[in-house]
Amino acid sequence: MADRRDSDRLIDTDYTMTSLNDLPADELIRRTREFIRRVTNEDRQRLARDLRLSGHHATLRTAAPPTLLRFFTGETDLDEELAQRYVHAPLLSHVRFAPAPGEPVIRRTTAYFSSQDDSALMTVGAPVGGKNGAAVEFSFTLMSMMGLSFHIDPLADEERRGWLDLLRRENGITFLWTQARWERPYVIFVVRDLFARIYAFAPAGFEAGARMTPDMVAALADWLEAVWFPPRRVDEPPGGASERPTLIERPGTRRAGSNGDEPPPGDPFAGDLSPDDLVW
Repeated sequence: MADRRDSDRLIDTDYTMTSLNDLPADELIRRTREFIRRVTNEDRQRLARDLRLSGHHATLRTAAPPTLLRFFTGETDLDEELAQRYVHAPLLSHVRFAPAPGEPVIRRTTAYFSSQDDSALMTVGAPVGGKNGAAVEFSFTLMSMMGLSFHIDPLADEERRGWLDLLRRENGITFLWTQARWERPYVIFVVRDLFARIYAFAPAGFEAGARMTPDMVAALADWLEAVWFPPRRVDEPPGGASERPTLIERPGTRRAGSNGDEPPPGDPFAGDLSPDDLVW
C-alpha cells in the first residue's frame, strides 16, 4: 500500500472538547430543542403503552380529546400548544401546608401553592389513610372569587410511584390520571429546567393551568410521597392503614432508609432545608 500524505487523510476533523459556553447561541438552542424533542418522544411512547394497557388505544381516534389525539399521533407539540393556550398563566412560588408539618393529621392534609400577590391559588388536597388514601384533588382559585376542582380517584399504587419518579425529572411530560384516562379528571405536568407548567382537565370541558417554580414542584412531590407512602408503624398490621393520627413531615427534611424507618448515616438529604428553599 502506498504511503498517504497528511493532506490525503480520510478523516480530517478536530475532536477538541468544546464547552457549552463557547457554542454559538443558535447551536445551543438547536441542541436544546433536539434534546427536548427526544424526551417528548420518549414520554409519548410511554403514555401510548399506558393507553394500550387500559384499552383506550382502541378508542383514541374516536373518543380522545382533540389535543391529546394530536399529541399521540405526533401532529403537535403538546408543550408548545398548551403554553400558547395559557400564555399568562400565574406563577406559583409559595407553599404552606395544613396541618403544618409535624402536626397530627386525622383525615385529610392540604397544600396551598400561591402566587406572590396571592391572587392565584392552587390547592392540593389528599386524604390520609383508609381505603380512600389513593386520591388527590387539585383546585384552582382566581382572585378569591372563582374556582375549579379536579378530583382524581382512584390512583393505583404503582402509578403513583411511577408518577412521582417522572415528576422529579429535570425535563419531561407526565400525566397523573386513573385507569379511566381522559374519561375522568386528570392533570398534565410539563417540567423544564427552569420552570414547570401544570394543566388540569375534566371531561365536562373544564380546564385550568398554572406555572410553578422548580422548588414548588419538588415540594409537591415530596409532600405527596409522605402522604401516599408513610413509614409503616411497627405495630401496624400489613395490608391495612391505621386510623390513628398521622404525622406529615416537612417535605425534604427526611429521607427514609432501606427499612423505611430512619435515614442512613451520612445521608446528604437528611436534616432541614435552608429557609430559602421553601416559604412556609
